[in-house]
Amino acid sequence: MILTAARELSRAHPEGTFSMQGVVQWMRDHGSHYSDAEVRLHINTLMCRNASARKPNEADHQDLERVSRGRYRLL
Repeated sequence: MILTAARELSRAHPEGTFSMQGVVQWMRDHGSHYSDAEVRLHINTLMCRNASARKPNEADHQDLERVSRGRYRLL
C-alpha cells in the first residue's frame, strides 16, 4: 500500500518525488489500519536505501531513496 501511495504521489509531482507526510495522509484517506508512526518507520528505515539507521547488510525492500529532508523518490 505504501508503494501504491508513493507511485501515485510521485506521478503528481513535477520532480517525481513525494513527501512522507503525503504518504501518511494518503494511507489515512485510503483506510489503512497502520498508525502514522508505523508508516513513517517503514518508509524511513525499512524501505529507504540510504536510511541512516540501516545496517550495512540489512536487506529489506529498498524501494525508495531519500532526496532531501522529508522528500523521497522511487528507485
